[in-house]
Amino acid sequence: MAAANARLIAAAPELLAVLQEIVGYSGGAQTALDDEYVMERAAAALAKATGAQP
Repeated sequence: MAAANARLIAAAPELLAVLQEIVGYSGGAQTALDDEYVMERAAAALAKATGAQP
């Protein structure tokens, strides 16, 4: 449990940044979910938080 908490704390800045980007999205794609760059960053932040490979 401590390792999972440490990963989540370490990933918090990236998770916050990508969630803010998704919520405030105004890029060229129709939605943030259609923007490959945004989704790659989201996947990387989630991988960091869970300890999985991106």
